[in-house]
Amino acid sequence: AMSEFLSKHTGLQVLKLNNNGLGIHGGTTIASALIKCQAECEKQGKEPALHTIVCGRNRLENGAAPAFANAFAALKSLREVRMPQNGIRPEGIAELVNGLASNTKLAILDLQDNTFTHSGSAALASALPSWSALEHLNVGDCLLGPTGGRLVIEALEDRSTLKVVNLQYNEIEQDGAIALAKSLKTLKLLESLELNGNRFDAESNAVELIKAALSENDIDDDIIGSLSDMEEITDNEEEEESESEQSEEEEEEEEVKDTSAMDEDITRPKTASETLEDDLADLVSQMKKQLNV
Repeated sequence: AMSEFLSKHTGLQVLKLNNNGLGIHGGTTIASALIKCQAECEKQGKEPALHTIVCGRNRLENGAAPAFANAFAALKSLREVRMPQNGIRPEGIAELVNGLASNTKLAILDLQDNTFTHSGSAALASALPSWSALEHLNVGDCLLGPTGGRLVIEALEDRSTLKVVNLQYNEIEQDGAIALAKSLKTLKLLESLELNGNRFDAESNAVELIKAALSENDIDDDIIGSLSDMEEITDNEEEEESESEQSEEEEEEEEVKDTSAMDEDITRPKTASETLEDDLADLVSQMKKQLNV
């Protein structure tokens, strides 16, 4: 019933389906109906009216992501999309933001509490330049990771329209925080910045740089939310990173040794037996040529 309704009502502007337990199949059905609605709009020679989709806590997961991505790409009319807490993983996130890239008027994007990691973050960073009207970005609790977080942060520099940015609980480290200070210099309209739960000290120089960047824009640093739950890199994690670096160094040393050994094999003079073997091989080759074998 819902699918039939959505596919025919070309005047629908706002769709809110929060916490409905849609699951993959239900989500795919809804997204497919939106594609049919867009096709009907095209048939009638008018632009899609739908500008807001709220579909949080529906267990959409990666399975429903392709259908929604196709719907987003077809609509091109969206200004607000909220899909928090759907268990969507990096591959699904990449599909969603790629589909949303064609919605150039997008102003609000909320994907909180899904899983990005590096690949999802890279996709988001690539899509961000498409949204010249973006005002609200919520990717809190999305496990952007140290490198993914930095990719997103660096891409924010070109989104001067931003007013609200939520980056909390994303394992962003000190270098990401320093990159954020640089990006903030262009965000002169910022009203809220959430950074709690990341992996740099609340009293660090990076935070001071962030506050200084805000001050340059005449923005009070009170817009930074609480930093009371900043995560510290544990000794075990530091040891693991150290061991990983040491292992890489050892592998490089082994490669150097192997290369040196090969060089030695190439440059050292041949023994008498090796010379004899080479001579015999040449002789056999010559004989085969003479016999046309």
